[in-house]
Order: sequence, then C-alpha cells, then structure tokens
Amino acid sequence: MISVLNDQRMQRLASPLVLLLVLLSLWAWTRFQWPAGEWAQTKPLFILIALFCLWDFAANLLGGNGLSESLQALRRVRKFFFVLLLWPLFTSPRVTQHALLALGGTVSLLAAANLVWTLILHHPEFMTIFMPNMHGQTLTGMVLLLAHAALIGRYRPWLLGSVCLLLLTSLFFASYRRTGYVLLAAGSVFMLFLMWHSHTGRRLVYLLAGVAVLAALLLLAVLSPTVHQRVDLFFTEYQQFFQMSPHERSRLETSVGLRLQYFVSSWAIVQDHFWTGAGSLNFKDLFWKVNRDMGATNPKVFAPNPHNEYLYLWKTKGLIGLLLYLGMFVQACRMAAQRSGRWQRHGLWLLVCLFLTSILFNSMSIDMVEGHFMMLVLLIFLAPAQIWSQTDDTKDPTSC
Repeated sequence: MISVLNDQRMQRLASPLVLLLVLLSLWAWTRFQWPAGEWAQTKPLFILIALFCLWDFAANLLGGNGLSESLQALRRVRKFFFVLLLWPLFTSPRVTQHALLALGGTVSLLAAANLVWTLILHHPEFMTIFMPNMHGQTLTGMVLLLAHAALIGRYRPWLLGSVCLLLLTSLFFASYRRTGYVLLAAGSVFMLFLMWHSHTGRRLVYLLAGVAVLAALLLLAVLSPTVHQRVDLFFTEYQQFFQMSPHERSRLETSVGLRLQYFVSSWAIVQDHFWTGAGSLNFKDLFWKVNRDMGATNPKVFAPNPHNEYLYLWKTKGLIGLLLYLGMFVQACRMAAQRSGRWQRHGLWLLVCLFLTSILFNSMSIDMVEGHFMMLVLLIFLAPAQIWSQTDDTKDPTSC
C-alpha cells in the first residue's frame, strides 16, 4: 500500500515537470535548424510515426466509434508524440549525455535499493510497483550498454564492470521477472555478434571472450535460487496448460497459463479483423467476450492486455497498423547505421532487439513504462549526430 501511495505522489510530481518539458520543447522548435542532411534521414521516421498515430485514429473510427472518442483514444499512443515533440532538445549531445547518465544512475540506485530491500530487509515483494518493469528491458539494456562500453575501452572498464555486476545481481537474486532473463540471453548473443562482426582482425578473441561472458552469466544464474524457482515454475505451468482441456485452460490463472490462453484467444480476434483491426476502444469488450465464450469466468483476470504487442496491434489496428509500427523501428535502425560512433550504432540496435523481444511477452501500448523508455532511447541515440566525441570510435566502412 505504501509503495502504491509513493507511486501516486511521484505521478503528481511528474505532471508539472512534463508540462514544463513540453513548453521548453515548443520553444526549442521555434529556434531549431536542421543540420545538413539530417532532415532527409529523419523525415521517414517522422512520417511513419504520424501515419501510425493517424491509423490508430482511423481504426477506431472504422470500428464504429465516434469522432470524439477516437480523438481521446490517441492518448494511448501519446508516447510516440514525445519523439516528434522533444527531438530538437535531444539533438544537443550535452542533453543526451546527461539523459544517459541520469538514466544509468537511476537504474543503478534503484537496483541497489531493491537488493537491500529484498535480501537484507527480507521483504517478499519489490520495493515499488514499477520495479518489475525496470528489471526487464530497462535494466538489461543498461547492462549491455555498459558491457559494450567496457569492451571497447570507452571509460574505466573496471568501474563499468562493477555497475554491470550490481545490476546483474539485482536481476538474478532480487527479481522474479523472467522476461529479464530472456532479454539478457538474447541481447548478449546479439551484442557479441555485433562485436565479432565489427572487429574482423580479432574475431577469435571476441569469440572466446563471448563464450567466457556467457559462461559467467550462466554460472551466476545457476547460483541464484530465485532463477531456479522462476524457471522451474515456468516449465511446471507450461506443462500444466497443455495437459488441460480448452475449457479448463480458460480458467487457469497462472502467469504462463494466462499468456498462452491470451495467445489462443487473441488469434481468434485477429482472424476476424485481419487488415484494419477492431480498434483499441472496442478491444476490451471483444477480448472478454472471446475468452468468456471459451469458458472464462473471471473478467478481472482477463484484463484487456494480451501480453503480446504484436497480437495486440494486429487485433486493434490490423496488419496495416502492425506493419507501420514495425516500420518505425526498421527506419530507426537504418538511421543508426548512419551514425559514426560504434557505441551509438550498436546501442540503438541492441535496445531495439531487446524491445522487439520483450513485446513477445508484454504489450508496451498498454504497459506504458517500458514503452516510454523505448521512446527515450530513440531520442537519445538518433537525435544527436554523435553522443560522444572520440576520435578512435569513428565508423569503418567495412564494419557494422
């Protein structure tokens, strides 16, 4: 209860700060001038964001909703507006550097506090209700960014390695967020591939280093009783689901069972609204109706969250909306490829990889915390031409 009240106070405090940031951004746009060649690279991303938001509005209209309700529903895609609105502020390397340092410092402090809260004070739950979100894409992304910076010798590898160890300890020993384990595995493999591909003369060294890092992560996971419990529970719930009849599955309230049932019931909606979607305003009632017809009896359990962004977008905005959504991240990766800093290019690609993996299990359009984080990532890594100025980190045309 205390954590809920604290989160409500934080939201009340954040509202005037967000308003101040919006006003500052509007002022920045009046004085902003595009650097040479930047608008040509950025325009496709802005167009895709605008088209996605317009299609969200159109999908609700096509679903039979009124003009006023459809306009109000745009607040659910408001995080995309922040990219368009805040862009001129983040073109300044100084702003992006401070944003990155603030983000890394906040994640590290919260991870340390959660370790104390969980392991020393022996509280069974997280310190705050948003802590599970942090132990997914956000914390894992910071681990990989710091590890990458340490590997290329950007800044005091021993210090960056120590922070990585702190974050990993919080993930493995003080978190029950299984998505974080999956993201760390996928992101580590992808990061090592990028490092291997960009160092043609030292590929064997990076291959051996990658094997050593993955072995160390596996050992850390094996030593964690929390990881053991959560992984064992996953296999137990997975087997339980497939041993039940379809009617029994619809009443199952386990974490894995609910997600599997969400996938089954979501596909039924996709087939009926393949191209244009049902509209986000119609989704709640439609989602419950499908699950109720399958035998579900508890509407509170079947909240309007299918825990899969791909299915949610396909159901509410159709295949058209889903392709526009994915197109934004494809264009973001294409823009990152033009950046001269290797850490900046790889950082964006890594975080997009984590995001696209994470939304297999969660819906960021509904769960706004990690969705907002991803929009901040786009601003930090794409708006400035170069975050850090360092002569030995220029782009090699033959590498990624």
